[in-house]
Amino acid sequence: MSSVNLNNIYVGDNGRIQLSGGSSNIDFVDVVDKMIAARRIPADSLEKRIESNDDKLKALKDLQKLMGTLKDSMANLYGATSFDKSKNIFESKQIYASTDSSTTAGELIGITASNAAATGSYSFEVDQIATKHKLSSDTIGVAAGADATGISGTGQFTITGGTGSSQITVNAGDTLQDIRDKINNLTDSTGVQASVIKVSPTESTLIFTSTSEGEDNRISFSDDTGAVLQNLGVLSDPTTINAANVIDGGNNALIKLDGVTVSRSSNEFSDLVDGLSISLYDAEPGTKIKIDVEQDLNQAKTAIVGFVDAYNAVQSFINEKTFVDPTTGEASEDAILLGNSTVKTIESALQQIAGSFAQGVTDRAGKDDYSVLAEIGIDFIAYGTNQDPLLNNTLKIDETKLNDALLKEPDEVMELFLFRSKSDNSDLTMTGFSGKTNAAEYSFNIDASGGTLNSVTYDITVDGVTTTGKTAMINGNTVTTADGLRLIYSGDGNAASTATLNTSKGIGAQIFFELDSLLKDETGTLSQEVTALETQNTSYQDKIDRIDERLASQRENLMDRFINMETALARMKNIQNSLDELMAAGKDKN
Repeated sequence: MSSVNLNNIYVGDNGRIQLSGGSSNIDFVDVVDKMIAARRIPADSLEKRIESNDDKLKALKDLQKLMGTLKDSMANLYGATSFDKSKNIFESKQIYASTDSSTTAGELIGITASNAAATGSYSFEVDQIATKHKLSSDTIGVAAGADATGISGTGQFTITGGTGSSQITVNAGDTLQDIRDKINNLTDSTGVQASVIKVSPTESTLIFTSTSEGEDNRISFSDDTGAVLQNLGVLSDPTTINAANVIDGGNNALIKLDGVTVSRSSNEFSDLVDGLSISLYDAEPGTKIKIDVEQDLNQAKTAIVGFVDAYNAVQSFINEKTFVDPTTGEASEDAILLGNSTVKTIESALQQIAGSFAQGVTDRAGKDDYSVLAEIGIDFIAYGTNQDPLLNNTLKIDETKLNDALLKEPDEVMELFLFRSKSDNSDLTMTGFSGKTNAAEYSFNIDASGGTLNSVTYDITVDGVTTTGKTAMINGNTVTTADGLRLIYSGDGNAASTATLNTSKGIGAQIFFELDSLLKDETGTLSQEVTALETQNTSYQDKIDRIDERLASQRENLMDRFINMETALARMKNIQNSLDELMAAGKDKN
């Protein structure tokens, strides 16, 4: 029995089944496949380009994420302005608290400091904490299942608390629980809540409590019709609270701050000292609590270390994706970004800024100001000085040097990183800036005659070169210079005045805005490179699709021609077989 090679069976697009080479002994399916494969070489080449681009795209998108993390690490290190200084990590504060007694400060008071708090020391005494006003009815003897009207009667009374007043109606058959529920249904309107305490199986007490502390939230009552509250012992007359049933008077908090007595209606307040939020836990008259507010340099250091780590992640990634063996001169398998001009531009830009000078920083008395990162212990790992080539041109930290700089000169370290401004006129204050804002001296002339800000002109000096007669944009009391410096004018608006404002641009600000530019969605260098590769891939795929469409038609055409050939050969063989049979038959007759 002969075997059939199923690989030689061909099914056409029209559903026809044909045995490849059945008549010619030529495997025409294989022949056509090889012809089409040869003609598809340009498409194969394009597919390899797409595959290569896909690898590059993945690497570039990974680089985007790392650069985004680096930008995020600079969020509190570039000098962004905010009214509460919350975006300036160097303004972070920490609290140290102690007492002159055996009671710990944490048992009496809790204090947190925002960045807006000024450094300094304060002395607190907690003489009295704020309490909720609380009072009760008499203990009422009530038989199980009985109502309260036999004791309290019926009628209406008004209850007033810190949020308002409401009238309660007591009907025949109402129990103490019913009165409680009617009061609690109006708690939002009155600021008073009620509860029933079951003293014994036959005795209960109605308790009234203000929802907030302090004298302003004390409860008052009046019997309007009937004598419900007087019968319950809450009132001694239609409007006077029975003093014997007052549980807590609902007092204000009383504290002394540096010897000055202060009263507050709550135990939680933040209006006493700017930037300090205070919580009172307990009172201990005579105990002095010392509070020291200091810069939290650990947060500043953590932010700086985070920046270095994020920078090194970017540089190490670039090193990996562009690595060439210095011995053999051969690129590694991972060096898929080698020769990419965008990556080289990014690497050069970041290295240049990280190794450059802070612009416009002022000198300290008798000392040169910090102007480069190396002066606070942050420097490059030189090429070839380490065993791991992925660490080339990353940053290293000398912690001893960094700690010393932060402890001794925290403001100068801050100036090394941030965009800063100093004005000789308190009426003109910087509120913002852009990546184009210069480190410069601005000399402003302000016309505020007639009660409005009419015009602001200025001269600007950058790197010793002065440009005069520039005009700032005005929007209300907001002033914006041509290079993006934004200021607020808070003068009385009735006179002309002048102001000189000096700005400096630290390393952090320079890196932040460089990253911002590189990462912009449409115009950023890295975004444009990603878009270009994606567009290129789309173009390549369109070409591949057109080639495959054309080759599919050609393949079908070639197959039809081979099949027609096979059919013709088969007919010829049939005729030949018939002739052979006739000739054989003739010989047999002879």
